[in-house]
Amino acid sequence: MVERCPRCGHKFERGPGFWLGAIMINMAFTFGVFLLIFVGGMVATWPDTPWTSLLVVTLLLNALFPVLFHPFSRTIWVGLELAFHPLEPGEEIDAASFGTGEWSVAGLAAD
Repeated sequence: MVERCPRCGHKFERGPGFWLGAIMINMAFTFGVFLLIFVGGMVATWPDTPWTSLLVVTLLLNALFPVLFHPFSRTIWVGLELAFHPLEPGEEIDAASFGTGEWSVAGLAAD
């Protein structure tokens, strides 16, 4: 993931340990998908549940899903963080000096 948004210049990592929330979101989604697949597979095949197959599928899911979902969990976390803790004036000025979009001052030529 890039350090800053290429459009507005927002610095994604706002402090030490910032990405712990994204890790927790990733873990929650992984656990939810695991439960859905495990319980759904168990209910769908009851009473002759293929335990070995179900174990292999859920282990593969638990290994691959967090890696594939990681960028989405970071995006969700950045959105939640900005919703609950809006940018402070200093962060807005810092972002405006790096971005290239309509809210940026970095691309303005001195007249």
